[in-house]
Amino acid sequence: MNKFLKKIFPLKIFNFIYYLRNYNHNVYKINTSINLKNSISDLFIWSSKCTQINFIAENIRALILGKKVDVIHNFKFFSKDGILISHQRYKANSFFERISFEDFKSDGEYFSFIHFVESEVSLSQILNIKGLKNKKDFCEQNRGYTVYYPGDKNSGSVVHGNFGGVYKDEKKLAITNIKKHIYTPIYKFKKESTYDIVFNNPTDKKLIINLILNNNLEYKKLTLPSLGTRFINLKGYEGSVSYESRLAICRALIFKNPAPNSRGDFDVFHS
Repeated sequence: MNKFLKKIFPLKIFNFIYYLRNYNHNVYKINTSINLKNSISDLFIWSSKCTQINFIAENIRALILGKKVDVIHNFKFFSKDGILISHQRYKANSFFERISFEDFKSDGEYFSFIHFVESEVSLSQILNIKGLKNKKDFCEQNRGYTVYYPGDKNSGSVVHGNFGGVYKDEKKLAITNIKKHIYTPIYKFKKESTYDIVFNNPTDKKLIINLILNNNLEYKKLTLPSLGTRFINLKGYEGSVSYESRLAICRALIFKNPAPNSRGDFDVFHS
């Protein structure tokens, strides 16, 4: 059927029909422009509770070419209410760079940041070198890993970013759907541990997330501004937790026995 429709309709019309058909499961806006001029980032989480935070940044240009390439890693930090509060830059040329962030202050225990790369060597030039001529469906997606140190700087926990889709100019690609989605992580919270369950908002609208403590049917509501960050602290609870929102992908970053913590039972993971 899809092959038949592609023969009848131009590609743009076919893509529009396909988008509408799957509207409540789409994660990005229909007018999203995917091309090499755009640099897209995950949405990472910062913790002011930690004694130190590092970031392991990828150098996509070096990885594709197989040799060192000079780049500048850029990081934009947003307050818990989604306001730009800091922009840090780091020069590097290695395949992966471990970056120690400069300290800065902001209200709130958790907030968010994005990562993008600048270089005199463009990805378009690199793809030409590799023989890729049709580049209209390529863009640069910046990922990476955040390392959180809860107390002892010799021992930290590493995790990748949340679902994002944020341009380097802070334009958001992610959308909220008409229908709500409920996601239940396959994880059992333990009453002897304490948890910070952290969410951030990759859309350009206010986002409401309901947390459902399934073992006692208790609801907790979080309201997040665009690029904002909110969390709940969970103590003495055993069982599963569900997240209800209008995001097609809604996962929390969970800080187990959060900082400050020098006992050795700290952990960070997606769930």
